[in-house]
Amino acid sequence: MVEYLPRIGEKCYYVNREVIVMGIYDCFHLVKIKDLVGEYSLCVDKCALTREPDLTNSISLGLFGGKYQ
Repeated sequence: MVEYLPRIGEKCYYVNREVIVMGIYDCFHLVKIKDLVGEYSLCVDKCALTREPDLTNSISLGLFGGKYQ
């Protein structure tokens, strides 16, 4: 399987949000992304980025309770 490797300035998807790649940190396998809608930026694992949105149903871990709810 060929891994998707984004480039700086490229638009891609982080789960179902369209983002733009701001920086790549290969030694840590991290990519700095900026949300095109919410205007926030963060670093994520490069494997979390895709060419198409991921619309898979999921459950928030916050529903399980815990210290940080």
